[in-house]
Amino acid sequence: PAQHREALQSEFPKKKDSVQRWEVLRGRLERSRGRGATASPSYADWEVMLQFCFPRLDINVSKGLGHLLKSPFSVHPKTGRISVPLDLQRLDQFDPFAVPTITSLCHELDTTGSDGEQEEGGETEPKRRARDYKRTSLAPFVRVFEQFVEGLESARRGERRRQS
Repeated sequence: PAQHREALQSEFPKKKDSVQRWEVLRGRLERSRGRGATASPSYADWEVMLQFCFPRLDINVSKGLGHLLKSPFSVHPKTGRISVPLDLQRLDQFDPFAVPTITSLCHELDTTGSDGEQEEGGETEPKRRARDYKRTSLAPFVRVFEQFVEGLESARRGERRRQS
């Protein structure tokens, strides 16, 4: 609100980071509403957080059909990079330029195909091909996705047990 703008603009430069600034803003708004510091955030608080604190997406990413980068294992049309799921435990080690590209995967599969045929002579072609991804640079990302799905399945089983 305009009544707080001048005071906040003078206080904000004194604070080192956004967390401290958020606390100043929240404290001032809570005092003006006459609530204690332990009150839960209001709708306006959440609106401010959403507007200024959360990452923003380009509108085309949200509405355009050509922007499927949110889908796991989709291919970026210009770079050819594969959209991979992230391991949140190792997020600081993620290098977006090290993810596999469609070209590198094709090369890895071609190389694997010529080596793998000799190893698995008794298996049919579709069975062998279904597991070829395990020999590519995509394998660790598939494991992350499988672990995520397993977590969803176990949560669902737990919920079904509680319901029955």
